[in-house]
Amino acid sequence: MARDDATGRNGRRGGRAERVADCIADSAGGITFDVAGAAGPAAALVLRRRDGAPADGTDREVRLPLTGGGGPGRALRAVLPSTVHLAEGYWDVRTGADGEHAVRPGVRDVRALVDRVPGQDRVTARIPYPTGDGRLAVRSWVRTPHAEAGAIRCDRGTMTVGGVLYGAEARPGAVAEARLSGGGRVHRVPVTGRGSSFAFTLPYALLADAPVERRLGWDLWLRPAPDADGIRISRILDDIWDKRNILVYPRFVRPSPDAWSATPCYTADNGLRVRLEPAPDRP
Repeated sequence: MARDDATGRNGRRGGRAERVADCIADSAGGITFDVAGAAGPAAALVLRRRDGAPADGTDREVRLPLTGGGGPGRALRAVLPSTVHLAEGYWDVRTGADGEHAVRPGVRDVRALVDRVPGQDRVTARIPYPTGDGRLAVRSWVRTPHAEAGAIRCDRGTMTVGGVLYGAEARPGAVAEARLSGGGRVHRVPVTGRGSSFAFTLPYALLADAPVERRLGWDLWLRPAPDADGIRISRILDDIWDKRNILVYPRFVRPSPDAWSATPCYTADNGLRVRLEPAPDRP
């Protein structure tokens, strides 16, 4: 359970009333919001997608009625059911008839999201989180199919990744692909495992097929069969909305003369990546 409420439980900051929401996330993808400071007959909780209209053609705004409350100071409740579609992206939480009021995070109970096992069809994940400026938002993922990264073992010069497939199966000829972000270079390694499980070992030297003169990002994908489309390998089935500074892995340094370093890491979207860059001691 996490608490991000800088206002105190009286819902006030600097002497003025604040709208503060406690959240409970369930393993099915639903979120319950208990909001203090929202009032009025048109009170609603508004989820507004930060990057505009979703690519899937659905609405960029989801409105949820705020109900309950028995008097002054009582919280109102809104429920986002798992059955309500929330396109992939960042959704700011607001209140008011037109969503004019920002909401600050109170207590976030996200324990049910840890190590959850979704259905085998479409995988959805929703995590309420505090933004950098202290507002409440929801990070949503929608993946069909999905390759969930699991344990990562770092040996000298290699990384071994295990994981689980949802909505697809690993078949003979399956490969993992390292795709250079912003470029056309791709490297492939064989995948072991069958059915819903997969594993592969990636030698870092494979990615250093040209002089490493600046930082490069190699995004990891899974192609479960020779004729299948690639699936981005990510880790979204837990309670961490941004893993970049949370899950940290050992850095491998290739010595001179062509010194470089390689480090497994996650992107802002929780996609698995290898960061390749000139070694710190390289002239």
